[in-house]
Amino acid sequence: MDFPFIPREEFSLRLERLRALMERKGLAGILLTTGANLAYFTAYPSPAKSVPRPFFAVLPLRADPVFITQFGHLEEARRYAWIADVRYYTQLSHAPVELLRESLGDCAALGGKVGMELGFEQTLDISYAEFTRLRDGLQGTQIEDASEMLWELRKIKSENEISCHRKACEITSHAYSATFPELHEGMTEMEIYRIMRRNLLDRGGEQVFLSITSGQGNYDFVTKTPEERVVKRGDIIWLDAGCSVRGYWSDFSRTAVVGRPSPQQVHAQNIIHDLTMRAVALVKPGTPASAIAKFCFSELGKLDFAITSSITHRAERVGHGIGLNMTEPPHVAPYDHTPLQPRMVITIEPGVATEYGTFQAEEDLVVTTDGCEVLSQAERTLAVIPQAG
Repeated sequence: MDFPFIPREEFSLRLERLRALMERKGLAGILLTTGANLAYFTAYPSPAKSVPRPFFAVLPLRADPVFITQFGHLEEARRYAWIADVRYYTQLSHAPVELLRESLGDCAALGGKVGMELGFEQTLDISYAEFTRLRDGLQGTQIEDASEMLWELRKIKSENEISCHRKACEITSHAYSATFPELHEGMTEMEIYRIMRRNLLDRGGEQVFLSITSGQGNYDFVTKTPEERVVKRGDIIWLDAGCSVRGYWSDFSRTAVVGRPSPQQVHAQNIIHDLTMRAVALVKPGTPASAIAKFCFSELGKLDFAITSSITHRAERVGHGIGLNMTEPPHVAPYDHTPLQPRMVITIEPGVATEYGTFQAEEDLVVTTDGCEVLSQAERTLAVIPQAG
């Protein structure tokens, strides 16, 4: 499979869909700062943060959009952003209020209602003091929260976006398949971490996410960084990994054991995998995310083996949306009643920790018109790591 890409035409279509929502809300424009929303609408591969040199995009209701960058990123902005009108400022660590005011005026948005990333799971790449200075400098312009409409668009993926997710999952699946045969008893978590990271990058992952836990006393720590502890016979090695392709993420976990797995370990892995796939079978258009979560929480309460903690209860959810952010709405949680829709990409990840292992076999999937397609295809059974001697 070749590496997918997002064609320039798709970004202009995203702007048109945003404009329909803006018109419904009575907004004259949207003002975005550095991050995933800016990347989504401009094609610029925006970092999560660029505090000394924040980026901005002015997306007006009718006029041509404007991309604003600090002078040091001007040439990159001209190359990567699909927006023709690229403007720049020079002073670091300050919002270019006058330039933003001028740009909003040129776009006929000054003095109207302008949406910004103020609400649910959104951030601004400027300090509160700079936001205050910006707001005061735009006197007569009403700043409103645009988070609802931004998520409304981003939660539903295009076929090109889904292709990026599919490729990221393919890379991650192959990385798991390559990593586990390289391992053996006596390695450290850090060595295992480096092997998995290398395999993700060597296969085309652009950015990498990776967590590891192993050994009794550590199985509850599922966001743990790698340590110099040596893995030994009977240890579960649990990895949670993902990578991005064109900015779009994969995120799923797999498990190995050093030496022959115990009956308890096999039983727990099978139970959790079975629960996960039963939850996946519930995914279809119209199903509330909360219904899947409630099913998993209920089934976790019926486990026939002792646990030290419920990973699911600690996280307050059994999955999440995935896109340009590795974690984004909707939450597959009892409190999120979002109806699933075709082309949403989500994870399902019920899991528990015991004295003898971490058990979670997360899956990435895309909602289809009649169910879902599982994108994460790495082996779900316990991989066996050779023991010394």
